[in-house]
Amino acid sequence: MSVEIHVCWQGDLVADKAELKAALGSLGFEATVLYDFSEAEAFWPIDLAGLKTGVEIYLDEDLATIREDYPVLTAALEGRDRMATFRFGGNAAEAGTALALAAALTKLSNAIIYDPQGETFMSADEAVKEAQTFFEEAVKVGAQQREE
Repeated sequence: MSVEIHVCWQGDLVADKAELKAALGSLGFEATVLYDFSEAEAFWPIDLAGLKTGVEIYLDEDLATIREDYPVLTAALEGRDRMATFRFGGNAAEAGTALALAAALTKLSNAIIYDPQGETFMSADEAVKEAQTFFEEAVKVGAQQREE
């Protein structure tokens, strides 16, 4: 079973490697960003929080389906017209990566984070705390750590 997190913003999001790395760093996550965010499609690798990890990312510029499927999100869009969907399974490192990246996107734009499973919104601070918990769990279960 996979879990999804949606992050929505308005207009073009310029998030090159350096900007994304800086946004993650400002949230307390050391990162080696391998690709610009605009290149994200399917599994997107990243070294984050001392781990070799990644997450599935799907960018969407047509929110018609989302508007039909998620009325709670639709009511909160307020002009936001772009979205990234982060998809992950039971892998704690991938879950932490999704949440850390979602929080970073809020730093780069006026983005909102939506959890469709619970039909709830998450603040960047909440996403950071959950990401930290997932990264701690990933280390405990032996996730592949980045070589120093």
